[in-house]
Amino acid sequence: MKHIRFAVIGMGFIFSRHKQAIESLGGEVYLTCDIDKTKNPDFTDWVEMFNHPKFKEVEIVSILTPNYLHAVIAREAVLKGKRVLCEKPLTLSSEECLTLSDNVFTVLQLRHHPEVIRLKNELKGKHKVGLVVKVKRDKDYWEGWKGQNEKSGGILFNLGIHYFDLLIHLFGKEYKVIDSLCLNRSAGGELDFNGTICNYYMEIMPDNKEQDRYLVIDGKRINLSKQDNLSFEDLHLEVYKDLMQGKGVLPSEAIKSIKLVEKLCR
Repeated sequence: MKHIRFAVIGMGFIFSRHKQAIESLGGEVYLTCDIDKTKNPDFTDWVEMFNHPKFKEVEIVSILTPNYLHAVIAREAVLKGKRVLCEKPLTLSSEECLTLSDNVFTVLQLRHHPEVIRLKNELKGKHKVGLVVKVKRDKDYWEGWKGQNEKSGGILFNLGIHYFDLLIHLFGKEYKVIDSLCLNRSAGGELDFNGTICNYYMEIMPDNKEQDRYLVIDGKRINLSKQDNLSFEDLHLEVYKDLMQGKGVLPSEAIKSIKLVEKLCR
């Protein structure tokens, strides 16, 4: 693949996974931006970076910032003529998602999970489905932006969006919400995808004793991960492979799970 220069905004936990994927495919993290100077970013202000002469040499902008900043940065990057890859959730509202162009792609890497690819090819008809997502988060999670619903979107946007995208990806965009309950540290409910009934439960826990992520389809368990973060599955590499070929999850696709989460949060 051709050498592509990236600007990466946000150098938190997930940054290393993005950097590794970019470099393994022959790309270059050409510019970095983060408000934390101890991480040695090239810039601490993304607006300043966008207006710097070196930014003209960048082809793709990867946005790894707090969720509430995703859309505004993505729009400005596109106005600067760049292609964009944005971490999930792409936006915190479907209305805002409609403001984004097809030069913006989002990270929903579970679509590249081997088990999900298999299920996508094999599933037919109606099924009985269970989804369980239980992950550990320490006090830093709650004290930072992820613990602030106005910045993260809360548990269903910050954690659940991957899994609701997965359900729509496997069972279709037509559904009914039968039941839903959304609390600060847990959420659960039942969805009907044209006869495929899915019960879901998500929880953020203080320890990893019962940490798990899995589907149950017609009584058969499909493990997705036992790690506390999906980045450990190394699926970002597949996302970047698509991106460098001009493919990926566009706003018109990402909005489907965003609309579902909006209904569940009401």
